[in-house]
Amino acid sequence: MSRLMRRARPLLLPTLSGVLYFLSWIGFGIWPLAFVCMVPLLWSLEDATPRQAFWRGWWMGFVTHLGGYSWIVHLLTVFAFAPWPLAALGYLAVCAMQGLLFGVMSLGLRWLRLRTRWPAVALLPVALVAAEFVYPLLFQSYTGVALMPVLPLVQIADLGGALLLSAFQALVNGALFDALLAWRRAQRPPYWSMAASLIAVAATTAYGFDRLIQIDDRQRAAEHLTVGLAQPNVGELELHQNPYASVRTLQDETAELHARGARLVIWPEVGFNTRPLRDGATDGSAILGGVPVGLIAGVERTSAKDIWNSAVVVDAQGRIGDHYDKIQLLAFGEYIPFGDWFPRLYEWSPLASHLSRGTTTRPLRFGGYRFATIICYEDILPAMVRATMRDAGEGRAHALVNLTNDSWYGAGHEQEQHLMLAAVRSIEHRRWLLRATSTGISAFVDATGRVVQRIEKNQRGVAVQPVPMLSGTTIYEEIGDWPGWAALAVFALALLWKRR
Repeated sequence: MSRLMRRARPLLLPTLSGVLYFLSWIGFGIWPLAFVCMVPLLWSLEDATPRQAFWRGWWMGFVTHLGGYSWIVHLLTVFAFAPWPLAALGYLAVCAMQGLLFGVMSLGLRWLRLRTRWPAVALLPVALVAAEFVYPLLFQSYTGVALMPVLPLVQIADLGGALLLSAFQALVNGALFDALLAWRRAQRPPYWSMAASLIAVAATTAYGFDRLIQIDDRQRAAEHLTVGLAQPNVGELELHQNPYASVRTLQDETAELHARGARLVIWPEVGFNTRPLRDGATDGSAILGGVPVGLIAGVERTSAKDIWNSAVVVDAQGRIGDHYDKIQLLAFGEYIPFGDWFPRLYEWSPLASHLSRGTTTRPLRFGGYRFATIICYEDILPAMVRATMRDAGEGRAHALVNLTNDSWYGAGHEQEQHLMLAAVRSIEHRRWLLRATSTGISAFVDATGRVVQRIEKNQRGVAVQPVPMLSGTTIYEEIGDWPGWAALAVFALALLWKRR
């Protein structure tokens, strides 16, 4: 028993970090834990070799995703038709793969620590940001998004995106660890670490309050367009069983929104699913259903050889205008990896589509305004949204639009996680996010990341808001993920420094 405890002891602290992490993150949302969740892991790494650091960090990441990604079981059982044991195995595999990010982070952190002897207040932000920047995730997420409930602390995203939020959170964790380590070893207090943390918190808070005031003033002064969101609460399975269920509900909701003054209505992803639109079609009267209002609708578009998951603009006269075809397709939902080589895979997963990728990020135009449109989980991919916002076309977009179907993921934390991850894009680009989903959560998110109005998950409903048509740009939009490049530069300098 004592031998077993000795072997388990190195995993207890990473396990604690994993639990604190997922409790602090979106879904559970106990955000103060975000400032302490890394401390147990750092303690466990202090006597570790780089190899041990990798495995302890991986275990922390595995536990983190076990707590936050339980909705994967629903995804695999309901939509991939996997038996429960296989779905559970897939859940564990995804958690293991996603958790490797923290193994990479811990390996880099320990390597830097042994080469430089720098304190954790400097090393943890570098290691975490570098790992989040380079490690490929199936479901993209960022540590610092845990701070979204505290709006003043997340306004720095317009400077360096979600990576800068992670760096800020890591800096506070690192300073706390440095102080505890010095106290445990009866050493001189780490004044530099403590000062760096206090300055970072004070500067971030001051910047946040100042930007909140500035952006609110800009939003009030801008031209406004009244926009409506329609949520039919018709999930993927019901769509296949009754294709008209979504369309009829959405047309009724569109009529209601028009009566409430909406000039533009947003439908969710593939809300119009009774028949595909042929490439080049100009008549969208069947989509509108006789309601004289502008519409951005999710549809399926086809040509002789391609099928696209698309968004189209339909004007009040029923004429089809611009379209956007989804670029980042969802594995196992919109295509199956290696499915072109082994077509039989599509027979085993009948709800998986075989779609083509879009080729342009050009914003959609309506009423003299431009809308940077993204579909499904593209809204959690910062580089994708940044490319859409920077598309030269006729100028920068006035608002962000997202069409989504989150019914794939059940009634767990995924809907809230998806919304909060997407809300960071509003801060990064200082634009409203107009988000329509099939089963929730549909929402208006303003240019500070504040959720102004929402239609809760798993219910039918509409929402209408006067939306400011904003202009201008941000440092993040112009420069991009510079915190990631800066973190990689620190690793390169540490390597060169040791060699000299």
